[in-house]
Amino acid sequence: MKSTVTDISKRIELKVNKTEGIINYDIDNAYPQRVVDIINASGTGVSVTEKFSKFIFGGGFVDENLAKFVVNSKGMTANDLLRKVSNSLSKFNGLTIHANYDANLNITSLSNSPFEYARFTTPENEDNPNVLAIYNDWQKTKSTRINKKNIDFINFYDPNKVQDQVDAIGGWHLYKGQIMYWTFDGIEYPLAPSDSVLEDVQTDYKCKNFKLKNVSTNFLASYIFEVDAFENEADREEFVNNLTNFQGDDNALRIFLLEKIAGQTESGFKMQKVDIQDVNELYKYTEISAQENTINKYGIPTVLMKSVAGKLGSSSEIKDATAQYNGHTLDYRIALEEIFTKLMSRFVGANFTDFSIKEMVAATVPVKNTAEGKAKIVEVLTNSSLSVKQKKGVLKTVYELTDSEIEGLEIEEDVNLIVE
Repeated sequence: MKSTVTDISKRIELKVNKTEGIINYDIDNAYPQRVVDIINASGTGVSVTEKFSKFIFGGGFVDENLAKFVVNSKGMTANDLLRKVSNSLSKFNGLTIHANYDANLNITSLSNSPFEYARFTTPENEDNPNVLAIYNDWQKTKSTRINKKNIDFINFYDPNKVQDQVDAIGGWHLYKGQIMYWTFDGIEYPLAPSDSVLEDVQTDYKCKNFKLKNVSTNFLASYIFEVDAFENEADREEFVNNLTNFQGDDNALRIFLLEKIAGQTESGFKMQKVDIQDVNELYKYTEISAQENTINKYGIPTVLMKSVAGKLGSSSEIKDATAQYNGHTLDYRIALEEIFTKLMSRFVGANFTDFSIKEMVAATVPVKNTAEGKAKIVEVLTNSSLSVKQKKGVLKTVYELTDSEIEGLEIEEDVNLIVE
């Protein structure tokens, strides 16, 4: 017996776009742009993506000369380019690097090409088969139509084909170089790292929006208003506008005046509250759950998403978590080392051999420098049950004071000291 799931659709639908001669990146051909929009609307989405990107980049290239080596006419260094593509990987699980060549088939410049601009052309594209179509508005935010004149068609990275491509196009003055299109799965449209939790990222935004609306409406419950029929549409609009303007944090504790006709015993205005049980608690639970799901998907240790050591994590906890996430992002750094080795080996005037990338170093504040740490040190110093030797041992091993710092305290038996 076969088991099938009928209510789950593919995360990316690939469809040939005959009009543009490309393969659409999802049904609307705007998957990467949509991912960026969703991430940017969520505080958690932005935080995890930035953290992921920073750990991929680590500390930059180990070779300081390589790190500072200028790779294009805009003054971008190898470290700058590394940072750009690390950011691209953190958002899309892919990167695109543009390479220009000279007549000796050496690479003369490297630059980041926005990954979200790239689409594959089809084999059936008569003018530009099996290349990359680079365009900055597939989402059609600037225009309702694709401007074909603004699409750049650029070959995939393959140094062995450069001369043939130059000859085919009519000379070096017309040649646009090549683009290295890289994903873990090869030349394919990848799923974003956030794809399986995109709904959670959206939920985080929706919860944020709910809180904003609560503030904007002065935390009013939902109501049904029953009023007498208005004599004309203008009166109706005026009433609705006044009621709308009455809401919000700027209008809290204001008076809303309703008049009734003289002699009328009852107002023609009634309010009926629409109750939703524990809506704030439901939103709070949903928000926390969505945030945790997002953080867990990226594999980020909780302590790295919090504040500095001494508040929500000790120095050793942050160091351990940093080491753990360095391991989590290792495959990305290895891939980048291989990519830069391949590209820079052909770069004119470059003779680097070490393309290794530094791991992220834990950004910690020594416990002894935190308010909590100083208070604990005072407790140790004033603890009459500890000998001088024991106090010095605790200060050195637990609170990481140096020998000179400990000697400077001039610890004596049964003496209370104040640490400023």
